[in-house]
Amino acid sequence: MKTLVVMNEKGGVGKTNIVAHAAWYFAERYRTLVIDLDQQANLSYTLQAYACPVESVQLFGEPTAVRPRDGEGATLTRSTRALMEVERAPESVVGMFRDSIRANDDAYDICVIDTPPALGMRTFAGLLAADAVLAPIGVNDYSLAGITELMRAIKGVATHYKRDEPNFLGLLPSLFDRKSKRERELFEQLAGQLGKVLFPGIVAKRDAYAKAGSEGIPVWRMKGQAGREAAEEIRAIFSHIETSMELTHG
Repeated sequence: MKTLVVMNEKGGVGKTNIVAHAAWYFAERYRTLVIDLDQQANLSYTLQAYACPVESVQLFGEPTAVRPRDGEGATLTRSTRALMEVERAPESVVGMFRDSIRANDDAYDICVIDTPPALGMRTFAGLLAADAVLAPIGVNDYSLAGITELMRAIKGVATHYKRDEPNFLGLLPSLFDRKSKRERELFEQLAGQLGKVLFPGIVAKRDAYAKAGSEGIPVWRMKGQAGREAAEEIRAIFSHIETSMELTHG
């Protein structure tokens, strides 16, 4: 099983939309486990049709195997407010979470982890278990402030636990308003400054994504041109990730 962590310590960057569509995309091709570590539980709400009896907090208590759901689609471990207790727990919970991920190696092909908008125990646990990391960012004046800390966290966890760094897939511009001259200018600056770590794609600001999230379906199941355009955009992103992670069926 390969593990993809989606992280950014800043909220409001469209992370839930990206993780939900990752779950829908990969579930069409692979045995897919989705773990919601964000106490806001937006992902758990969007993917509630795929929830299993295991809550995400249980993965920090003891090595926990998550039985795949019957039927089609992904298997989701739900977020609860109890996840906040992980931030006050001993550091050993970080290793316990990794052991839980490893306990699911044979049951799934890919695990997608949604982390909270903070660099705490849950995010460090995700990074320890990660094979690859994707970081959605907003295209605005304030979105870049946390990038240095984010990159430092990825390196720091690898160094502390004496493991290889996960594959950093890049900074993925999200909620990008193509119609905004200001955002287009900022994006050009972003590409000039961070070209080497910028993901080769964007997630535009589209009503189709909000509608898809509220209906609990991917944009490619929506009717109309807006859904088709969004589908082409976001499926290309996950196709690139699929190749980069060298995913194979179990």
